[in-house]
Amino acid sequence: MKISLKWLCEHIDVQDFFCQPEELARLLTAAGLEVEEIEDKSTLFKNVVVGRVVTLEKHPNADRLTVCQVDAGEGQMRQIVCGAKNHKAGDKVVVTLPGAILPGHFEIKKSKIRDVESLGMLASESELGLKKESEGIFILPADAPVGKPFAEFAGLDDVVFNINVSPNRADCLSHLGLARELKCLLNRPLRVGDIQMTTSPEVNTKKTLTVQVQDPKLCPRYAGRVIAGVKVGPSPAWLKTRLESVGVNSVNNVVDITSFIMLDLGQPLHAFDLATLHGGQVNIAVAAHGEVFTTLAGTELKLNGDELTIRDAKGAVCIAGVIGGANSGVSDQTHNLFIESAQFAMDSVRKTARRHGLQTDSAYRFSRGTDVSGVMRALDQACARIQQVAGGTVASDHWDYFPNPALPRAIAVTAEYVAQRLGYPVSEAQLIDWLQRLDCQVEESAAGLRVTPPGFRVDLEQNVDLVEEYGRLNGYDHIPETLPVLSYAPLPVDKAFMFESRLSELARDAGLAQCVNFGFTNSREQASLLGPVENFRSCGLEMDPQAIAIQNPLSADFDVMRVSLLPGLVKNLLHNYRHGNGHGRLFELGHVFRKGPEGYLQDPRLGFVVWGVGQDLWHKQNGDQQIFFALKGQIQFILKQLGVQQVQFNPWLTNAPALLHPSQTSTVFAEGRNIGFFATLHPKWCADQKVRVPVAVAELDVKSLGRGQPRTVKFKSVSKFPAVERDLAFVMPRTMASAEVESEIRKTSGALLQSLEVFDLFAGPGLPEGHVSIAYRMIFQDIEGTLNEERLTALHSQIVSNVEKKLAIKVR
Repeated sequence: MKISLKWLCEHIDVQDFFCQPEELARLLTAAGLEVEEIEDKSTLFKNVVVGRVVTLEKHPNADRLTVCQVDAGEGQMRQIVCGAKNHKAGDKVVVTLPGAILPGHFEIKKSKIRDVESLGMLASESELGLKKESEGIFILPADAPVGKPFAEFAGLDDVVFNINVSPNRADCLSHLGLARELKCLLNRPLRVGDIQMTTSPEVNTKKTLTVQVQDPKLCPRYAGRVIAGVKVGPSPAWLKTRLESVGVNSVNNVVDITSFIMLDLGQPLHAFDLATLHGGQVNIAVAAHGEVFTTLAGTELKLNGDELTIRDAKGAVCIAGVIGGANSGVSDQTHNLFIESAQFAMDSVRKTARRHGLQTDSAYRFSRGTDVSGVMRALDQACARIQQVAGGTVASDHWDYFPNPALPRAIAVTAEYVAQRLGYPVSEAQLIDWLQRLDCQVEESAAGLRVTPPGFRVDLEQNVDLVEEYGRLNGYDHIPETLPVLSYAPLPVDKAFMFESRLSELARDAGLAQCVNFGFTNSREQASLLGPVENFRSCGLEMDPQAIAIQNPLSADFDVMRVSLLPGLVKNLLHNYRHGNGHGRLFELGHVFRKGPEGYLQDPRLGFVVWGVGQDLWHKQNGDQQIFFALKGQIQFILKQLGVQQVQFNPWLTNAPALLHPSQTSTVFAEGRNIGFFATLHPKWCADQKVRVPVAVAELDVKSLGRGQPRTVKFKSVSKFPAVERDLAFVMPRTMASAEVESEIRKTSGALLQSLEVFDLFAGPGLPEGHVSIAYRMIFQDIEGTLNEERLTALHSQIVSNVEKKLAIKVR
């Protein structure tokens, strides 16, 4: 929220803070309104003053230049060379003196132009950053005072505060609201700056159109008034300056007044072109299901029937409290207006704005709560201001639908209760003083205080709210620092948390960087990416075919809970790759969601995405396979460190998702069950996404990994006897998994086998068609004695016999 100090001065006298804006920022921040930035706009026009052209002569060495003698209020003439043609002697101009820095970091210096000294520059509006384009230098009014700083003359010597207003302080989302806060903090009176409007019985609002409210809960108050005969056009300079000072662009005089009132008083308004309201009626009702609405910005929205709308005889002309429609907006051809001022239910506006991704200034305020008692003041001031800048005749009557005025809500509180909550003594007199400064009505009694908050403080509902108010206003630094009494033993550390921390540490040790994604995602993107989720159940990952829908999504891109980590990891891949990161290794430790028989469940998962290869020759020649086996190695490392036994990697032969490469896909089998998968992405998917590097992904079930964790590490003595190395090669069908042979070798060898690895793969002449030769290197060692040749030969023969017999393959 941007607040202009000049604008603020119209509501409260804070002129003394122009020379010390940091002090005002400190005061507000200490009271809970954090000032994030201070922008002193006068510094943008340092060394820029109002001047007068005294004489103007032709440049002796250039036909298109003139040499001006300029009075800049310094007591002597300043010679300036100028190339513009629109000025003459006696004109008041903007003089930029040496040392001035104009937009674009253009510094003004003393210089010589065609051998004639120039001690500054006469500036145009575009050079000052006031317009995108301009012709000639900026000619000022004849009464502009010579020597006066240009920022002060043009009203650009403002100080703007960027304030982070917490969601409960909707009352501070305006200049009047912040002035009320400063009235309380500084104990200074508010200024009343309302202007009066002139009405005429010749224009009658209630005869012109009818107003009906369908549900008072969704629209507690609705007011409106007709203005006839306005002239829509550009806004006057004062109005443009006010809006631009807080970052709002000018549209036209009518729309600008509605923005001005919202920023000034905190009440959002809407101006309708009366000629576009068909049937002479305004109905506040929910939309029809499937109704199409086009916003002022030209965006088409499909409404679902929950949105509150403003309707005429033909349909919706505005989404209440959010955005107006293209069919009723004010244009240059508008002559008659209907000005709306209302209060809409906070939850209704918030849900509608989030559902359709419409983050407007109006929705921002209505979703946090507005002052229902300020509806008519805002309407009257808007009509008066429009009459001031656009003319027209204001109707003598108005609509004000307000069937259930809220009764004042009294809160009981005592000084003792406040002291108990804050932890230090509280004076009742001081408590009453602060509450009255907040515009609360305070009644004293023997039982304590009965406090009635003002209507604009919708956040004050119970006694603890008053405790918070006193604490922040009196100063948080009064709260004493005390260490809590540790009377209980610390709770045991959660085992699941410790295991997930261990998993994260191991993944980082394996060379991966951690990423964190939202637990919600886009339903269409998730379904398109994963396909039928039943396919993932065969590898041990439980997923629901129907993702859990979010009732109140932040936007359409986050409408369901995720069923897998893959959609988020794939987004991480695409974001990194498209921003020039062609090589990456990421993991995520998060939850996926499904619906169980007794409610919603969240399952912890460990996901991986790796992409890109190194630039050395080996990586370039083996890129696709290398990334597949690199990810396999990282998974093996994690499983080994966790002590997981009986790990196998089996081809995913049936129902593999279309996203994955059909022949580079493997399930992870450990201790009697599938616990996940790893695979490379399908080349077609990569081509469609223009990803030109190999990509591998994996997802593991953390619950399955966590069985029996943490596991005790068992140590055994190192053998004093030598190890013996033996090699064996088997000829087997290309479709046979090497793991089958490895399993049989391990069974036969028993405890003597210390290591087993594949060291060669051969496919070529001399082998039957469709067969390959795989060579295994085995290391044997006995802890009790030296292995002699006779024992090794017998073991070797037994291994060959068992493998050939059970797997029907031959030793090479």
